[in-house]
Amino acid sequence: LLEKKKISSIENLSNESLFEIFDYLDGYDIYKAFSNLNIRLENLLISSSLFMKIEISSNTIFDFHYKQFLKSNKHHIISFDIDSQSTLDKFMNLFIIDSLFSRLESLTLNSISTYKLLIILFYLKILSYLSSLSICLNNCSHDLGDIYQIIFHLSLKYFRVAVPRQPPLCIIIPIAA
Repeated sequence: LLEKKKISSIENLSNESLFEIFDYLDGYDIYKAFSNLNIRLENLLISSSLFMKIEISSNTIFDFHYKQFLKSNKHHIISFDIDSQSTLDKFMNLFIIDSLFSRLESLTLNSISTYKLLIILFYLKILSYLSSLSICLNNCSHDLGDIYQIIFHLSLKYFRVAVPRQPPLCIIIPIAA
């Protein structure tokens, strides 16, 4: 007869099980909850196998610890979800999306201006793992054809854009002859 093993503490879970749990949590929450608990969990947090999803909302406080966390974990971040233009502005004042975000696969930008989107798209070209981009625009002050041209040069598997309703919406995308 096989005897079932009882696990009485999260520290007794396998690394694979912990990574599975971490997949449902925000990266900074993982860091706050599991850093300084014990050496094994500390080592998991610096493991190259750990991938983090980050949600940055208008409630996010960019204090010293949060900035240090982002700065030292750029290579672990696979997903950013940024909820507003003001939140994005705070983030962009501290960081640029550069090649150190080497594993970034997914980016969600909510309520962003077309002007700010053009700036961000310029930086996204260097991210070789980026495969998913979701955008919710808060205005259409710039020609969307220019934006789509840049986006088409990214190697995306998934792209979604939400545009505010305004008649008429005309997108001109030149085709190379």
